[in-house]
Amino acid sequence: MIAAGVVLAVLASVAYGLSDVLSGAVVRRHATASLALWAQVTGLVVLAVAAAVRQPALSAPGLAWGAGAGAVGALGLLAFYTALQRGRTSVVAPVAGAGVVLPVLVGVLGGDALGWRSGLGVALAVTGVLVVAAAPDEDEAPADPVVRAARPVPGRTQPVPVYDGCVPPARAGDGRASVALAALAALAFGLFFVVLEQATGRAVVPGAGQQPLDVALVVALAVQAGALVVTLLAATRHTRACLRPERSLVVPATLVGLVDVGADVLVTLAVDRGPLAVVGPLASLDPVVAVLVATLVLRERLRLLPGLGVLGALGGIVLVATG
Repeated sequence: MIAAGVVLAVLASVAYGLSDVLSGAVVRRHATASLALWAQVTGLVVLAVAAAVRQPALSAPGLAWGAGAGAVGALGLLAFYTALQRGRTSVVAPVAGAGVVLPVLVGVLGGDALGWRSGLGVALAVTGVLVVAAAPDEDEAPADPVVRAARPVPGRTQPVPVYDGCVPPARAGDGRASVALAALAALAFGLFFVVLEQATGRAVVPGAGQQPLDVALVVALAVQAGALVVTLLAATRHTRACLRPERSLVVPATLVGLVDVGADVLVTLAVDRGPLAVVGPLASLDPVVAVLVATLVLRERLRLLPGLGVLGALGGIVLVATG
């Protein structure tokens, strides 16, 4: 049972890592809320169709906790996308991935034993994040920026910032800001796993004869609904032009949505089959995938000090996941 949870969690990490890299490319051309919005709409439609076909038994507590997990996850996702918009994927992904330590600490507080590898991993991950945060700002734009020029949009009908070029222009200090946003995303992502465990446990309806896939489907549907509410609130900060479903936005957003839904279902199934202290870290290995793609495919390069911090954070995540 635990072995199945491990495999599912690792597969989810691979999916999340590929999604991270694709998202990093999209948010440098489009507003973060627009990517999150269309990706989540895609996920919600897919899950709603699946739910209509399987007609799983619904649990009000499970739906409520799932929506709460989705809301927390959406806050983390928006912070993560904004960090990707301002910084390098190879830096942002490991910092955000350091949220893996939170489920471990919650598990320890709940009575789980903390092995030396996990303890060392927590220390390395936290130290790596602090090193990245303390590193001097490189004061340069991301490696592959394609920043949309500012354009005034007439006929605004909702509250928006004075400047709304959809994607903010690159400026000095963005590197440091991206690390702070990634750290905020890490806290939200860690909390997401904690709340998700509660949702999975409460989604089971006694005597309903639910299959594990049905439980995962109910929770994933609630997660998407909760996330979409938060994203819609964030989207009100932009004009309609920034949210318009252009082909260059909808195609990758749809792909991100499909990959994320698959990963969410895998994570929910993994949490149902293994302890949070094991499954949570393994499902958070996506920074390793993202950094490998960013360095080997996108050719991102880091200076020595932030590079050491990234390696420390990645090493810590791996130790926690295998501890």
